[in-house]
Amino acid sequence: MSGLFGTLNIGVKGMTAAQTALQTTSHNVSNMNTPGYSRQRVNLQADNPYNYTGVGQLGTGVKMSGVVRVVDDYVTKQIQDETSSYSRHATKSDALSQLEMIFDEPSETGLSAGFSRVYAAWNYLGSSPELATAKTMVSQESQTLTDTIKQMANQIEGLEGDTLYSIEKDVLDFNEKVGQLSTLNKQIFNVVIKGQTPNDLLDQRDRLTTELASIAGVSIDYDKFQGVKLTLDGNAVLDGDTIQKLAVQSGGAKGELELQGADGSVKAIAIENGSIKGSQEALAVINDKKVELNQLAYSFATAVNTVHGKEFFTVSQTDTAKNITVNEAIKADTSLINAGKDWDNPEAGDGDGSRATAISALASTKLNYFQADFAGEYDPGTMKFKPQTSGTTTNGAYNDMVTSMGIIKQQADNIAASQSEVLGFLEDRRSSISGVNMNEEVVDMMKFQSAFQANARIISIIDEMLDTLINRTGV
Repeated sequence: MSGLFGTLNIGVKGMTAAQTALQTTSHNVSNMNTPGYSRQRVNLQADNPYNYTGVGQLGTGVKMSGVVRVVDDYVTKQIQDETSSYSRHATKSDALSQLEMIFDEPSETGLSAGFSRVYAAWNYLGSSPELATAKTMVSQESQTLTDTIKQMANQIEGLEGDTLYSIEKDVLDFNEKVGQLSTLNKQIFNVVIKGQTPNDLLDQRDRLTTELASIAGVSIDYDKFQGVKLTLDGNAVLDGDTIQKLAVQSGGAKGELELQGADGSVKAIAIENGSIKGSQEALAVINDKKVELNQLAYSFATAVNTVHGKEFFTVSQTDTAKNITVNEAIKADTSLINAGKDWDNPEAGDGDGSRATAISALASTKLNYFQADFAGEYDPGTMKFKPQTSGTTTNGAYNDMVTSMGIIKQQADNIAASQSEVLGFLEDRRSSISGVNMNEEVVDMMKFQSAFQANARIISIIDEMLDTLINRTGV
């Protein structure tokens, strides 16, 4: 259309475009602090021209081709992957930090110092077997040691329970977010099928998928309608209307996962990343240290009992660390402690502290403490154990436990720190692309305001021209 009415239509389209762009800018400013929001932009292009005979093509104004998100899908994918890895190692590091606090080494109140004080008490008894206070010291230091071991065992068991609960909580959170994403998929489909772009819904989709990746390292794919398909260990968790729920296995190893289908099917799965994986790895370390503490307590107590000749520590191979204690009879009567070689009559050997000295010598005897059944080769004549191949001292064995745990913790710390830096870089990259910059938006507001005013002026001028043409021409 040419002429005044064509020009009037161009002004109207210009005002509409400026108004829409200004509304989009206002939307950006309102959501500049909304997590996961991507700034939006109105795509403007010249409308199809009008062919004017004898002149050529005349412009017909501006056309809006859509409102789009300013995003880099590759950066979004990288953020999802790195968030998953960071969450795994940060979760593992946090759980192992609590385990380190339980072992509390180096410390004057830790287990290493406890072993040293017990052996020192036996050594003192060996040099002063006639002193009743020396036997009392052995009994008291041993009770303190067993109390420390039991407290550590209970704390480790508590941490194990807390870590398992964390997995169960993450599983519930994961299933809830999958349900939200399923609903979001339907909403996105209903908009896309109409040829429109659901910008705000897509932001919510990306935020949810990133949160799901942080929990379980889920694989994310998109269909032609921009809906999401989720898979774990090659199994579809969300595919169209089909949802499989994540669950913690009721049997088998603690913290292992399975997928439960709507048809009642159940399949065990393994995940590679996310906070659940970090908790599973931490749980494995916690269980290893729990087993090692039991083995160390059992082997130590058995070695002392063997040299003592009669039961000094009461122990069992089941949950040794939780149940170890000094023999109740000895706690009631410390004279029953055997200091001398004649173990049938403890009091007959006053002045003989050879057996107590032999027990104190266990501090430097290299034995294999980490085994299901303690199998030291003992010589009753010398009251000594034969050093074992690859054996360590009591404190050496305990230090190996703490050191191995510290190495695993340090590895998790280092990877988490590295992933945090990478993730920070990617977040900055995303912010530079998709984030709302107040200065830019203010400039845009002024630009669109000027465009609106200019197009309004065009309409005003055309109105005056039409008034002249209609009312002031003719007879």
